[in-house]
Amino acid sequence: MSEKITLKIYENYGLVSAKSFLARDASEAADLSKKIGFPVALKIESPDILHKTDTGGVKLDLYSENEARKAFDDIMLSVKESRPDASIKGITVQEMFRDCFEIIIGYKFDKDFGPTIMFGMGGIFAEVFGDVVFRALPVSKEDVSSMIDELKFSDILLNGYRSVKSVSKEMLSDVILKAGRMAYELFEDLDSFDMNPVVLKGDEHRIVDFKYVKSSQKNYLTDEKPYTKYLERFFDAQSVAVIGASGSSRDKLGNYILDSLIFYDYKGRVYPVNPKSKMIMGVKAYPSLSDIPDRVDLVVVSIPLSGVPEILEQCREKDIHNIVIISGGGKEAGSVKLERSIKDSAHKYDIRIIGCNCIGIFDAYSRLDTFFQVNDVMSRPRAGSVSMMTQSGTVGAGFIELMDHAGMSKFVSYGNRIDVDEADLLKFYEDDPRTKVIAVYVEGFDKGRKFFNTAKKVSRKKPVVIFKSGRSSKSSDLSISHTGFLSGTYNLSRGIFNQAGLISVDSFEELVAASKALAMQKRADGNRVLAVTDGAGTVIQAVDRMEKKKILKMAELTEESKRYLEEKLPAYAIIKNPIDLTGSGTDRDYEISIRTAMEDPGVDIIMLWFLFQDTPVSRNINRNLSICCRNPKKPIVIGATGGEYTRYMSGLIEKAAGIPVYSSVNDWVTAAEALAIK
Repeated sequence: MSEKITLKIYENYGLVSAKSFLARDASEAADLSKKIGFPVALKIESPDILHKTDTGGVKLDLYSENEARKAFDDIMLSVKESRPDASIKGITVQEMFRDCFEIIIGYKFDKDFGPTIMFGMGGIFAEVFGDVVFRALPVSKEDVSSMIDELKFSDILLNGYRSVKSVSKEMLSDVILKAGRMAYELFEDLDSFDMNPVVLKGDEHRIVDFKYVKSSQKNYLTDEKPYTKYLERFFDAQSVAVIGASGSSRDKLGNYILDSLIFYDYKGRVYPVNPKSKMIMGVKAYPSLSDIPDRVDLVVVSIPLSGVPEILEQCREKDIHNIVIISGGGKEAGSVKLERSIKDSAHKYDIRIIGCNCIGIFDAYSRLDTFFQVNDVMSRPRAGSVSMMTQSGTVGAGFIELMDHAGMSKFVSYGNRIDVDEADLLKFYEDDPRTKVIAVYVEGFDKGRKFFNTAKKVSRKKPVVIFKSGRSSKSSDLSISHTGFLSGTYNLSRGIFNQAGLISVDSFEELVAASKALAMQKRADGNRVLAVTDGAGTVIQAVDRMEKKKILKMAELTEESKRYLEEKLPAYAIIKNPIDLTGSGTDRDYEISIRTAMEDPGVDIIMLWFLFQDTPVSRNINRNLSICCRNPKKPIVIGATGGEYTRYMSGLIEKAAGIPVYSSVNDWVTAAEALAIK
């Protein structure tokens, strides 16, 4: 273990300590207080006490030598009562800043993403408010600037509050960059650290408290690249063997998979494999893969996982490189060694595996389909430009059915990711000319750093929308550090996604909303939105939602646009933002407003909300929209909520005009946000 890490190691990186000295008795504490200058703080110094306040080990705002003496005695009494077992080195006497801000800067070596840095609201309320932002190390100036901007606390920090002066953003960025450089250079030997609080006043900073945890073994980073060899064959396979269908029972998963392949749109050859059947569902069956006389491009497996090693041997003999394992029974059922054995054999034989424990793949162009959800109960979308990857087949099945108007290119449910993982698929989708939008649902990562490095590159070329579930705190980190606790929430993943340029959403519904918008509309040049409605109540809700995430802002129409609207719209129209056409609004009123917004340089996104229950909006609005919004200069998203007629009109608009329609205010705003994020 390296001995270079000390309590003041940060001073080597240009960070400044608060003046502090160790006192061993009350008299020495009084003398040191006078030397430093009042006010001062006294803090217990013990290797056994991480959270000093919890033991009564901190006294603040001491203005005299007598107060310092009394504080020393009070701290000693309190700590010995609450922690009689603790080894006490003494009590630190430390300078105090008044009228200042307190932040926390933390570092953690994360098992998924490697070295990470955290910045946020500090002091004793760091965990209570949880207003923190994470990034993967190393960080650039741009990364640090975005961290500061994302913090909810940043407006107060940079503008000041009452008697507390504003903080210099340049100084703050410099402090975070220096802490980040220190953490990145020491990550091999360091598991975590907290600088909390770091006090800020104007263009000055002081590190008041620093705690660190050395690593018990060397931390290391891998530089694994995405591996896309043979992935295209999963989607363009000309022949598919299905292992697991039965000639005696149609209630096997393999039979449902066979049904999807032989009775619908897939045009390739299909070979059922079963040693006990000569014909299955009217198709000739073969005892084993080895008995199939023709070339096989893809094997779909639904028999127990214990039978997969033998299948791999047969694939090696027939030069087959692609397997989808639908079957469960892997690590989720405790069979970790079996999964590892399958993984090792696949790598040895140059075989790519999707699964296990998944629903497999779908290609909307070749119509190759490995789902055991038959077409009678789960529809398949038309060909389009959205490609999805999902750790959960359940989530994927719902997504597929909701993408019909937007259309899909490719879909992968990868389950336990024995081989093919998220980074491999990201790179493959990036290179796929039919994929315009990438949607990701994930519950956790095996190779987070690989995903992060790949996502940073892919997001520059194509939008990637991601929804991660499993956001609760990791209880194992609770007693280690503030940074450990706060990284156990979704904070760390969200920060990494933002750093990689991904569009991070908070629900399945938002994943669908954002993906649909990006597939059906062009991306916006900015974040200024104009709302047009015949009922303003929903727009008020939308503005509340916009304020929460601070991605969008309401546009300001030019004076020229306002004059034109005043001239062309009826007197009942309220020309602000939103443009409220009231319940009297007509198709023509909407058309005038849309065309004006298209030409206004201060508008980037047009958000329409229809109350189809208002009779003046005609049944021909879908056709009128398709005419006035053909080849739009700016993206449009529509909201409308209601019953059967509203759903009918919404479907007509999506089909005729190619504009996405949403039934909830949250999804409507999410769609606009996705179009604005670059």
